Formats: sequence, C-alpha cells, structure tokens
Amino acid sequence: MTTYFQCELSQGTGRTRGYIEERGAKQGVMVEIKDAGFHGLWRVDAVADTGLSEEKMRADHAMNRNAFASIA
Repeated sequence: MTTYFQCELSQGTGRTRGYIEERGAKQGVMVEIKDAGFHGLWRVDAVADTGLSEEKMRADHAMNRNAFASIA
C-alpha cells in the first residue's frame, strides 16, 4: 500500500501544497509535480506528520474536488 503525505513545496518564489508519495516526502528533497501547470523540480519544505493511504487520498479528493468556487 502506498502512503502519501501532504507537503509544502517551493520553487523560486512559488509556493504550493500537494500529496507526495512517502519515498519523496522528505524535507529538502526535490520532486517533480505531475500535473499541468507545474514544471521543473520543487523543493519539499515541510511534511505532515501523518500520511494517508492512496485509497483514502483519492476518496477525499473526489469528495472535495469542487468544494470551492473558482475565483478566476
């Protein structure tokens, strides 16, 4: 079972959060985000203490996908 951890990520002045597989969820590691609009390597700045199973992460994502209206 794959475990994911929510991480704070940075690239230059850019900041974001995302779920990273346990193998890359280590402070200081450089990771690639496989999503449109994110290019290059991002530094892991912080890692949550508790991880989620892939099944739980995907279920939470599906349930909250449209939780916030677009501000565009």
